[in-house]
Amino acid sequence: MKKYKKKKTKPSDADYVSNDELYIALVDYKKKCIDAENAGRKNPKLPDFIGECILKIATRLSYRPNFANYPYREEMVSDAVLNCVTYIDNFDPAKSTSPFGYLTQICWFSFVRIINKEKKEKYIQYKFAELQNDKDFHNWFNETYAGIDIGRRDFFGLTDLDMQRFDDMLNPPKKTKAKRTRKSKDNALDL
Repeated sequence: MKKYKKKKTKPSDADYVSNDELYIALVDYKKKCIDAENAGRKNPKLPDFIGECILKIATRLSYRPNFANYPYREEMVSDAVLNCVTYIDNFDPAKSTSPFGYLTQICWFSFVRIINKEKKEKYIQYKFAELQNDKDFHNWFNETYAGIDIGRRDFFGLTDLDMQRFDDMLNPPKKTKAKRTRKSKDNALDL
C-alpha cells in the first residue's frame, strides 16, 4: 500500500498582504489626508485596498494558535479592524516602512483586550451562579458535566490568578477614615 502524504498548502494570493504595496498605498493616503487638511476639508475615505489588507491581517492573526479556539473570535476580528481603522492616521511613513507590523500589533493588543474583557464577563457569570445558590443550576451543571472532574471555575476557563485579580477588582479594599477630634472650647482656653 502507498502512503499518501498531505501536501503543504501555501498561502494563496487571496490571503497574502504585501508590505511594500500596503506601504505605498498608505503613503498615498497620508498625502491625500495632508492635502485635505491644508485645504480645510475632512479626510478622504480610506481606500478599499487598505481596508481589505486590514481585514486580511486581522483574520489571519485570529487563526494563530493563541487565538484560534476562542468562541468569540469573530468579535475579536471586528474589534481589531475597528481599532486599525481608528489608528491608521497615527502611522508615520517617515519613522517606519512596515505598516504590516504596525497593523498586526494593533490587532494583537485588540485581541488581548477582548480576551481579558471576556474573562471578566465569565467571572461575573461564575460569581453570579455561585452566589445564587440555585438548585436548578447546580443540577443542570452536574447532569451536563457528569464524569468531568472540573468545577464551575474551570468551566468558565478561569485560572487562580484570574480569580484573585478579579476578586481584587470587584472588591477593592475599603479605606478607613481617620477620626478627627475637635478641641473643646475649654481646651482652647487652656492653651
